[in-house]
Amino acid sequence: MCPDTLAVPPSAALALRHATQDTHRLVETVPLMQALGQGRVDRAAYALILRRHHALLAGFEAQLSGWLSTLIGTGWQYRRRVPALREDLHTLGQPPQTPIAAPAAGNDAARWGMLYVIEGSQLGGRVIARTLRKQQPALADALRYFELANDDPAGWRRFQAVLDQRLDTSSAREAAIDGAQRMFAHFHTCLAAEPCP
Repeated sequence: MCPDTLAVPPSAALALRHATQDTHRLVETVPLMQALGQGRVDRAAYALILRRHHALLAGFEAQLSGWLSTLIGTGWQYRRRVPALREDLHTLGQPPQTPIAAPAAGNDAARWGMLYVIEGSQLGGRVIARTLRKQQPALADALRYFELANDDPAGWRRFQAVLDQRLDTSSAREAAIDGAQRMFAHFHTCLAAEPCP
C-alpha cells in the first residue's frame, strides 16, 4: 500500500493558501500595500488605502448581503467591514469611495473562496495595525478596520472549521479556489489603480 493513500487531505484553508499564493503575492507587491506593511504611509496615503478597501468591500457586502446573512448559526459569523472603514474615514475627514462590484460568484463554494481572502486579510490587518501604532502614531485613532480581528481572536480558527465543512468535495474546493483567485485579483486591481486626480 502506498503511504499517500493514508494521508489526510489538507484543510480547505491550506488548499486555498497553496493554490492562491501567486495571486496573493501580487496584492502584497502593490507599492501602496508595501508601504502600508512597512508603516511608511502618511495620512493621505492611508486614507487612500482605506477608501479603496471601502470601495471593494462595500461592493462585496452589498452584492452578497443576502447570502452573508444566511451564515449565522454556522459556528462563525461574517463581520461587516464597511462600518469600521466608514468610521476610520470619518476620523480622517475623508469620504468613502463609491462601491465597486465584486467579482461574479457562480455558487456558494466560490463565495466561500472569496470569504477566505477577506477573512485572511484580517490576519495581516493585525500586523499592519501594530506597525502603524509604532511608526505612525498619528493614525492610531483610525485603525478600527485593521483591528477588527482583535475583537475575536479565535475567529480565523472557527472560519477554517466552517470552511472545511462547506468545502467537503474536490469540486467545491476547485470552485472556492476560483472564487479566491478572483477576489485576490479584485483586491489587486482596486489597490494598484492610479489615484484619481
